[in-house]
Amino acid sequence: MLSNSTRPSRRTVLRGIGVSMALPWLESLSFATGATTACTDSPPTRTLVTFTGMGFHSQHWWAKGEGAAMELGPCLKPLEAWKERLVFLSGLWNEQANNGVIHCMQTGNMLSGAPMSKTEVRTGVSFDQLLAQKIGDRTRIPSLVLGCEGPIPGLQDGHPLLYSSHISWSTAVSPTWTETRPALAFDQLFRTDRNRGDRRVVDSVLEDAKSLRERLSLSDRQRFEEYLGSVHEIEGRIKRADRQRDAEGWQPTLSAPDLPRPADGIPTDIPDYWRLMNDIVLLAFRTDMTRIATLKYCNDGSAETHAHCGAKDQHHQMAHTQPPELIPLNQFFMSQLAYLCERMSEVKEGDRTLLDNTSIMHCSSMLHGNHDANQLPIILLGGAGGKLRGGRVLPYLESSNRRMCSLFLHLMDWAGLELDRFGDSNERLPGVC
Repeated sequence: MLSNSTRPSRRTVLRGIGVSMALPWLESLSFATGATTACTDSPPTRTLVTFTGMGFHSQHWWAKGEGAAMELGPCLKPLEAWKERLVFLSGLWNEQANNGVIHCMQTGNMLSGAPMSKTEVRTGVSFDQLLAQKIGDRTRIPSLVLGCEGPIPGLQDGHPLLYSSHISWSTAVSPTWTETRPALAFDQLFRTDRNRGDRRVVDSVLEDAKSLRERLSLSDRQRFEEYLGSVHEIEGRIKRADRQRDAEGWQPTLSAPDLPRPADGIPTDIPDYWRLMNDIVLLAFRTDMTRIATLKYCNDGSAETHAHCGAKDQHHQMAHTQPPELIPLNQFFMSQLAYLCERMSEVKEGDRTLLDNTSIMHCSSMLHGNHDANQLPIILLGGAGGKLRGGRVLPYLESSNRRMCSLFLHLMDWAGLELDRFGDSNERLPGVC
């Protein structure tokens, strides 16, 4: 038993708790320029998930044919120049999303396929965050999670609305922080001064821990070692941030940002805002700050009015009524992907391009605003490092295996994580590769 003279004071314990509470924040700010990659001459495969809520104009969301002869429906017209890099998947579903009949219960598990609790916030880890946990240590930032619309608080018919505004989940009960401010997203990638500050804090914590450990009881010491485990994880990330890239290995095309830091706040012009967030994702991939990104352009249940597309009503209302004015809005969504494809195709990585080395999945949690989650609108773009062939239409409505999680297994394979099962699937979709 500890004597009064050696027992840590309540002030000491509280001071330790204060640092412990700050550690996740420090971990998220452990950034420097460049990235550490395995010694290889081959560019890595990047994974990008983009999302728009409430589906599309269902009569005009279609594709048919193959290769250069592929025909795209009106909603997809902005991708005409990229149709030979596009795979149109129809008939996929997320079984657990059909357990709810409102928007929030069809969105929160979009990338996990896990059941969603109707009485508390609880679902499953999304596949992008599983990638971040398993292979995210290859870069400075495990994953980049961005959004162009903030979270929705409150309840809808007793169901947590938080589900409507988060598709990326770090744990079953914790949605991944979605950064909606371009300037802070930029800082997340390139603020090196914070990395130096984190190093000083970690060094101080570890030094204090040496003297404190010997003064703890056995039971307290076990808990304290668990706490130190998180400190050592941060120490490891800082060391990775300091490590120089192997001179013989693959080098990113960009070693420092070629985009100025955005202004503070959130842009009021939606097209400018979305373009800026696209550029930040591109910058993250080009500098190899991360290889995993999620970009949610709008929430499910979004109340935005897109006057720039000629819309007079809110997106949510238009999704339900499916007026002709919804088509230009859907085309605006697809123009974001066309922009990403164009910019990625301009970045040369050896005998390939960044687009060749990226797998892009665009998804929505329902086919249209009347909550049809039985046939999800999904497209793939890019080359996935030579593993994905475009110019195809893949119908799955009559297939015995049409689970979204079966597609996620492919996406994780391409990123470098091979699993026997994920979510509600233990087999991959036929015909994708």
